[in-house]
Amino acid sequence: MAGRIVVGIDGSQQSGNALEWAVARARLGGQQLELVNAYDLAPAFDFYGYHGAAAGPPVDWFIEFSEQVLDAAAARVRELAPGLTCILTSNMGHPAHLLAAASEAADCVVVGRRGLGSAASVLLGSVSNRLTIQAKCPVVVVGEGEIPTAGPIVVGVDGSDFGTNALRYATAEAAVRKTSVRAVAAYDFLHPAFTADPELIERMRADLEAEAAGTITRALDESKGADPASVNVEHVAVEGRAAEAILGHADDAQLIVVGTHGKGLIRRVLLGSVSRQVLNDADRPVAVVDLPDS
Repeated sequence: MAGRIVVGIDGSQQSGNALEWAVARARLGGQQLELVNAYDLAPAFDFYGYHGAAAGPPVDWFIEFSEQVLDAAAARVRELAPGLTCILTSNMGHPAHLLAAASEAADCVVVGRRGLGSAASVLLGSVSNRLTIQAKCPVVVVGEGEIPTAGPIVVGVDGSDFGTNALRYATAEAAVRKTSVRAVAAYDFLHPAFTADPELIERMRADLEAEAAGTITRALDESKGADPASVNVEHVAVEGRAAEAILGHADDAQLIVVGTHGKGLIRRVLLGSVSRQVLNDADRPVAVVDLPDS
């Protein structure tokens, strides 16, 4: 049975980029596409006890607009890949909630980094941000500009279950794309107390680098289904903060993969700081991978 890739469509250029990324990925893996557009009516309000709704176009206008946006997206899919099966889903509600519901049993959900109204947005768009928390499958966030089609898949590994699952996903993607994986593990040094002893500094740095490299090796061993014989995995242990280390080694990547959280997870409420920074700063598609449902 073919898999399914869900794509958020809102009529923005960035959702168009997400669509084109999803089409290319579906052509590689044989998945069908589900294009999802959410529409909402004028917001209800409660103003000092007065309940009402702001005036706006009739419901039929929203439905017609939603269907037209999806039809335009489906036409683009037919141009790019006439053989792909394409399902169109138009519903009323918040796009993040509808996409999260559609993510059940999907291979991945693909969205633009920001949607309509992105000019006023400073941080990651609200839909993509919410999805990384709510989705039941990996979330791929695609920004503006040219989408890379060659190069390795770069993944952050930190010794946590989230990093190990991110590596598992990266390896599977590399096998489909017939490319390699660059696994990056970062270690942070230097403590000011050791600045007066250069020899001790170098010994400690070497130990930390070896420990970071070992983190990648252990994660590979724990990644069920990862096949080093078919996918080449480059081990990169680098000094510095994790997000900067991942981005610094992703200039030639076609995809960056991070876990929703890393070490120090307390509870699953907000996206981890490393994955959030990578999402905000990356200039290429980023896949955010959670732990599999137990």
